Amino acid sequence: MPARKPLGLSNRHDTKADRSARTADESAMTPGTQLTVATPPRLRRHAHAAATWKRIVGLYGEIDATIATAFDQDLLTKYCLLDEEAIELEKMRRTTLSDWEANQKKASKIKPTADNMKEWVQMWAVVNAMHQRFQGMDARLDGKRKLMHALEQSLYLTPRSRAGVAPNAKEPEEPQSDMEEMVA
Repeated sequence: MPARKPLGLSNRHDTKADRSARTADESAMTPGTQLTVATPPRLRRHAHAAATWKRIVGLYGEIDATIATAFDQDLLTKYCLLDEEAIELEKMRRTTLSDWEANQKKASKIKPTADNMKEWVQMWAVVNAMHQRFQGMDARLDGKRKLMHALEQSLYLTPRSRAGVAPNAKEPEEPQSDMEEMVA
């Protein structure tokens, strides 16, 4: 059975007693510390991960419901780092693929003769090793993407995890009048 959605994402028609009991249960597990757009120290030297953090926390801040709290900070940090690692792995995979293709072209141009049989075998051994490396990179990337998807579901970042329920948007803040600005 899947975990219950936060009250802010629930569309059920509950009784007042059920709703107040659920609100009390959720508020008991809601920390006073909120997630902020400021990146955690662990993400400071990771430009893409920090940008992902700011984008996601900004999205959380745009809705009226509380989806992620300070309890989720470590999970969100891991997700941001994982996203950056997946991009790095994609670059390595692309490079490995282009190297494999270049070596395969070279190897296919060599015609095996009695004189160059040793070189021909070595060249195809390199091509096969590069192909295995490419497959390994591809498998690692698939694993990272699978983990990212699981984390996205836990953080309510996929449509299915939100179950089609769009939380209410926050009301835009009214600009302060000139008198309020002078007092502040």
